[in-house]
Amino acid sequence: MTAGFLIVLGMLILSFIAPFVTLYAVAQVRKGNYDLHAKIQKRLFFTCVVGVLALEGLIRVSGGSGSLVANSEYSSTTWFKTLLVAHIIGAVLTYIIWGFQIFKSMGQQKKTNLPGNFSNTHKKLGYFVIFGLFYTAITAFFVCLFAFFL
Repeated sequence: MTAGFLIVLGMLILSFIAPFVTLYAVAQVRKGNYDLHAKIQKRLFFTCVVGVLALEGLIRVSGGSGSLVANSEYSSTTWFKTLLVAHIIGAVLTYIIWGFQIFKSMGQQKKTNLPGNFSNTHKKLGYFVIFGLFYTAITAFFVCLFAFFL
């Protein structure tokens, strides 16, 4: 097993865990544990960002995403390329909105008692982030399945 494969596998596992940890964090809000919710979200987000940076570093060292999946018989097919692009776009949008949520919420938390004026927007964006994390995990699974296991 190579270090590259371990990075890919680790990020895949993290992708599967992330939406469920996020749902747990949302359950804490319902119990009024806003601080625990924020702590879980921040730690999970930064852990996922470190994982993405490690994966991106691996991709760059390997010569780009094309060379990382080059051994797959599916890598040159249109549907695989479409799946890979759809995965990347969904993941990037999810992480951008998730990061916005965290940094905006940190600022709001210092200014007001929770829940505050930003709460409705936060809740709506939170649903998008949870959906996006599930989407990212599912598409990552299929990318890895066709790139490394089939």
